Amino acid sequence: MDKDQERRKRAYRIWEDEGRPHGKHDDHWQRSEDQHAQAKPMRTEANKHASEEFNDKRREKSSGAHARPPSMAASD
Repeated sequence: MDKDQERRKRAYRIWEDEGRPHGKHDDHWQRSEDQHAQAKPMRTEANKHASEEFNDKRREKSSGAHARPPSMAASD
């Protein structure tokens, strides 16, 4: 979904939550813009944290500390 559509949906929800008042379009749009600006850094920080955690787990698995040598037993 593109950014403008997200803002439109958010402004529409604000309008509905306030009982669909007439003549407050600019206020709802501005509040939608403000919420969008505030929400972006929070998502970015959460994604950064998740990415670091994921990469840390990948490093642990690929370190070879838990690797076992191949079995020398015959597969018969």
